[in-house]
Amino acid sequence: MKIFESILTALTALKANKMRSLLTMLGVIIGVGSVILLVSLGSGARAEITSSIQGLGSNLIIVVPFKMELGGSIMQQGAPQFATNKFTLKTIEDIGKAVGNPDMVSGEVQRSLYIKGPTKRFFGMIMGTAANEFDIRDITTTEGRYFSKAEEESVRLVAVIGKTVANDLFGGQDPVGQYIDIKGRKLKVIGIQETRGKTLVFDQDAFTWVPITTAIRLFGSSNPNNIVVKAESTDTVLQEASRIKNMLGKTLSADEYSVITQSDILGFAQNITKILTYLLGGLAGISLLVGGIGIMNIMLVSVTERTREIGIRKAVGAKTRDIMLQFLVEAVTLSLLGGFIGVMLAIFGSVIYHWMFHLRAQVTIWIVLMAFVFSMLVGIFFGVYPARKASRLDPIESLRYE
Repeated sequence: MKIFESILTALTALKANKMRSLLTMLGVIIGVGSVILLVSLGSGARAEITSSIQGLGSNLIIVVPFKMELGGSIMQQGAPQFATNKFTLKTIEDIGKAVGNPDMVSGEVQRSLYIKGPTKRFFGMIMGTAANEFDIRDITTTEGRYFSKAEEESVRLVAVIGKTVANDLFGGQDPVGQYIDIKGRKLKVIGIQETRGKTLVFDQDAFTWVPITTAIRLFGSSNPNNIVVKAESTDTVLQEASRIKNMLGKTLSADEYSVITQSDILGFAQNITKILTYLLGGLAGISLLVGGIGIMNIMLVSVTERTREIGIRKAVGAKTRDIMLQFLVEAVTLSLLGGFIGVMLAIFGSVIYHWMFHLRAQVTIWIVLMAFVFSMLVGIFFGVYPARKASRLDPIESLRYE
């Protein structure tokens, strides 16, 4: 029998038992759909994290007052080993001297607090920074301006707010020139940070930026939570990070600081998302195997129901390979149809996911092809045994079967 005739025969047999065929395909539909959707979500999460980390600023080096190991296997990572924060404003100056460009070094004093507006209040991150922070992080203002070095040195009560803060506290009003209240102090809004969007980790438009000297007065702490450095170029990042380590190592122990580059953070984050993607894909693949077992069970039932038909076909000259091909094609057809429906549902699900959560789900060609090939292999693997059993039936005994 030709392969085309086998496909037509298979489709006719499936059409004769529509509900049973649909229920048989259900496991493959769920399996293929889950594999594509979960792997796509993992790929989308990786892209979001990469974009978020790169959006922190180009050629960025982050110095933190505790030990943080990002290299090696994920399973070898422990929680960051926190120590007493020994960073001071002098540490910022020393790092500026070590890299040879103090203008590209800024300390950050951070707190999460309520910010009061004219009628509402907003819980967000207060970032006390130097006047050069926006240059270091490649951030601009859409309205107004960032505070100056003179305002930083004179401890002026000024602030630059993100778009989320502006919308929440002032609605449709222009916040520039108005005042916000932080811990009982009135700060004048002098600018609005450019819209940077939401990421998997945080809303980058929910920050309020104030001079570091003002933050120290508000919070009563002069210990920077971290120090950011912008290297001259991508090629000098490792060299400048090494200089910072050598300088800090003279006064601090290895547990009291860490120097982290964007590449370190990016590699660590991508490693995590890669493992999660493989894990989710593997779990979804299990349901595809379950669907394959369902196909095998139904095909065995079909062989039993059509024993007399097999006997008649053999009696009129059908060969063993013709019978085997017929049932194998039926199994593969079931699997591929289920795979096609699963792909359509996965694409639809990714669109809904993006619409509801505003996060990317990257459905790529290789994911779809991989799922299709896997579903075809499932159909072949679980269809061979029923097809072989059907092809080896004795024609005389089959004709007598009721």
